[in-house]
Amino acid sequence: MQPSKGRLLLMTALLAGALSALALSGALAAPRAGFLHLATNLSASPRRHSYYADIAASPDGDRVVVVWSEAYQDYGGAAKGSVYLRWASESTGSGWSAPVTVHAGNSNECARWAAVAVTGTNPYTAVVAYIIQSPCDNPTSQSIHYRLCTLGGSCGDVQTADSVNPQSGDPGYGSVDVALDSAGRPHFVFAYYRRDIQIQRDVGTVYYWGPYATSVEQVSSSDQDARTPAIAWNGGAVHVVWATEPVGTSSDYFIFYRRRTGTGWASPYGLIKQSLGYAPHNPAIAAFSSTVLVAWDMNNAETDLDCQNNQGACDRYTIAYIRSTDNGVNWPQYSGGGPLWYELRGGALGTDWPYTSTGRVVEYTRFLRPSVGFRADGKPVVVWHVNDGTIANPDYNIYYTEALTVPENAGEAIEWAEIRRFGQNAPLHSASPVVAPFLAGDTLHVAYLQQGSGTNDWETYYDGNEYDRYSRVYLPIVMRNARP
Repeated sequence: MQPSKGRLLLMTALLAGALSALALSGALAAPRAGFLHLATNLSASPRRHSYYADIAASPDGDRVVVVWSEAYQDYGGAAKGSVYLRWASESTGSGWSAPVTVHAGNSNECARWAAVAVTGTNPYTAVVAYIIQSPCDNPTSQSIHYRLCTLGGSCGDVQTADSVNPQSGDPGYGSVDVALDSAGRPHFVFAYYRRDIQIQRDVGTVYYWGPYATSVEQVSSSDQDARTPAIAWNGGAVHVVWATEPVGTSSDYFIFYRRRTGTGWASPYGLIKQSLGYAPHNPAIAAFSSTVLVAWDMNNAETDLDCQNNQGACDRYTIAYIRSTDNGVNWPQYSGGGPLWYELRGGALGTDWPYTSTGRVVEYTRFLRPSVGFRADGKPVVVWHVNDGTIANPDYNIYYTEALTVPENAGEAIEWAEIRRFGQNAPLHSASPVVAPFLAGDTLHVAYLQQGSGTNDWETYYDGNEYDRYSRVYLPIVMRNARP
């Protein structure tokens, strides 16, 4: 039986509408196909715990690279051993690459840190820096290694930035960071820790190695306990920040900044000086155009000591920042003569602690661990983690904010957007976030650690903040009659 003319017209119209809707759906889906801005477990290696991850984006924003170290075998603790790299492309929409083994760990040679920077187009190249120690326990030798890995290709030969034979009791290298100059050459900063028998504590020193140096150069002063250095390169200058803790008779905590050009180092500059009651930690740095931005977390150390002893609430933490608008040559001063910094909440030299966390020595969750980056329009972003729960029942989540307006005067506060929670896996602990230092588009590229539900396992995740923009992509054209 043949359909009537009216019925045929109706069927034709419905078919045309369906095809139009499908075409619209495909057009809307195209941005998502360009890059999977979804929470993705990149390590996917249960019982081989990830250590801190790092992330970088290429200068044109098309390639995103994440690196991390993890245990070389199944182990119940936060073991280290191997270094892996995964990358993805905005333009090809091919998703994340398979893991690339940068270093294959074993019981005789373990990696304990990894950092990455990306340069070039065709080919895109990732520079991966990492710390090696041998043997894994009680090492007799340690090295800062790096490899140049072509994205979509292979990694080049292992190269060495520095190596040592630690003295008995010395922890040795603690962390390394890398930045690339305009020619794509790597610059490295790292911390080395020695055991001070008199004060029964590990004391750190910050060093630099790169094209501006003929040999490894000491950056921090010999009388400092220097920790957690970070590096950026911009406008012909290397920018290094680090935190210090008191040694000897001192009771002061600092965040120091130091600048190096091809002609040498400028003097260290204290960006903040505080006593025990408001101690700064974990400085992060990023640079764009003529602006250098440094952020750090701050805690009420007396409350933190109570927290370490399980005697008080782990609260009263904040994030502060300071910026230079002449590529680090000068930093703003307040009328009393000291450096002028602001809290994200807006107060100059503020004293409020709006966030919670923990000061107990749990590496992944210690304090707020902020990270900073810049968009292509010069507006900075900040990400960090917060304990939204309690000491007994923690609930770690990642938060972020973006600059709305940035005054030309470095002494004026940035106007920040409303603080929002970041990420798509709300029920699980998410901590130690790192945002790519340069963000060409609207997406925040963030790597972080996430703890599996009911386990001690920490995995390396990528997440973006673009998923909410495409919530209308998968309209119920095909799936409207599907059941969950």
